[in-house]
This record gives sequence, C-alpha cells and structure tokens, in this order.
Amino acid sequence: MSIIKSRDSAEAGAKRVSQWEDLMRKFSEAHNVECKTISLDIPRVQRSMKKFPTGSQYEGTWDMLGMSGYGVYKFLNDVVYEGEFDDGMFHGEGQLVYPSGTILRGTWNKGHLTERKLIFADGLEYNEIDWKYCRMPDRRYTIEYDDGLKPAGKSYLTADQPSRPVPPGYYDTGDGFYDPKTKVVYKVEDLNAIIRSPSVREQKWIIENCRTSPDLPLGPRKDLYEEWLEPQVSLPKPPPPASTSRATQSTQPANELEPEIVDGRESIFWRKSSSRWNQRPLIKFDAQL
Repeated sequence: MSIIKSRDSAEAGAKRVSQWEDLMRKFSEAHNVECKTISLDIPRVQRSMKKFPTGSQYEGTWDMLGMSGYGVYKFLNDVVYEGEFDDGMFHGEGQLVYPSGTILRGTWNKGHLTERKLIFADGLEYNEIDWKYCRMPDRRYTIEYDDGLKPAGKSYLTADQPSRPVPPGYYDTGDGFYDPKTKVVYKVEDLNAIIRSPSVREQKWIIENCRTSPDLPLGPRKDLYEEWLEPQVSLPKPPPPASTSRATQSTQPANELEPEIVDGRESIFWRKSSSRWNQRPLIKFDAQL
C-alpha cells in the first residue's frame, strides 16, 4: 500500500507546474505578437576640432562610436577628406583633395573605395577605360591645347609653367620629388617631408619617364615615332589573265605601272594603263621624302 501511494505522489509532482511558469505561460498567450525590428538612430552631435596623436585632425559630427555623419578629416601630409563618415571610417560620398589641387571623388563602403573619379588641378578628368591625354598621336599638354605648340627649343617640358628646377639626384613626379635612394616622394618645398611611398611598379615608371637632374640627353625615342611606309619604287606585277593569248597581248602588259608627273616632279603615284586598273589609289607618297 505504501509503495502505491509513493508512486502516485511522484507522478503528481512530475505534472505539477510552478506558479511562475504558469504566469509566464498566461502572459505569453496574452501577448502573442511577432518580434519586430526597429531602427535605432544613434544621436549625432557637432564637436569642435579633434587633433589626433598622429598629427591628423577632424572636425564634424560624432556619435557614441566615433566619427559619424559629415566632416572634414585632414591628414598629416595635408591631404583633406571631406564627406560622409560612419563608425570612424569613410562611408558614403566624399572627396580627397591633394595639395597639388588634384581631387579624387568617390563612394566609400566602410573605408573601402568602390567608385572613383580623378580630376586634375586644371580640370581634366581621368578616364580609366580610354585615356588619350598626352599619348600618341597627340602628346600635347593641357596648356598646349590652350596656348598652342611652341617652336623647337622652347617647347614645354611640363604641364605646369614655368617648369620648376629638379634637385640633383631626384625625379619630378608632379606632386613632389622622388629620391631613388630612399624610394619615397618628398614635398617640393621641403625635402625632409615625406608625401608617399610609391609602389615598385611606379618606381620603375618614374625612373624611365620623369625628369631628373642632371637632365641627360635622351636621344631619339623610336617608341614615340609614328610609323610611315617607305616610298615604293615599283609595285609587284600580277600575272596576266589566263584567258589572254599571246596574239592578243599588247606590247605593254596591262598590269604595267606608269609613274605620274605631279607638280613637275616624278611621284610614286601609280596608275594602271589598262582601263580596268585606271583608278588612282587613295595614298600618295612623294619620291623626294
């Protein structure tokens, strides 16, 4: 009998629910709603200029996580970013303004540049797909577009005039002077202030293309020449048609070429004596070239 009573009491205790659990169940049933997400806008405040130990500075809006909203960030090398921030990083639309006047406009995503447009100080926009400025066959600077070409010996060496002198042993990169010994670019007005450290590929390009001091004569650059065809004294003669017999052939073959006299000079400007070939080609070469 005692064994049966203890078993019944154990089963009743296993099914018993505490008062707390019962209240929670009733509360959940009464407030049976789905969880919803809501935007949590962190308030932003405008603060005075903040100077960092690195020498850079920031002026703009902040939130509890750091620089956020719109502001102006100035690096130690005088490059200025003006645009949107989030969580202390470039995020959104903004632009980098370099001391030379070059502007890099773009869109950032958590500090990574996703879209970009480079604008030089003179207003020229760089095109990454089909860049034709200062390339063959037109290698003029912007100032030469505006003012025209100068005679030999007075042609422009750089796009900025007057051309600045290059310190001995350095290379003029446009935004500063490159030292091949230290492999960095220094400021024009202060050779002790480092602007940037170019990549290995750019270092090779600087040495091969930029002005240096002393400026040694380069000599002819065949890679910059335009390709011209040399005048041909005679053109190859095609074989006579198979249907033409010896009896009907004229004393002068139909495929023989005759030079034409143009402006009192014999020019390699050929025409066919046959009516079928009596058409002048589009290209003319002067024999006196």
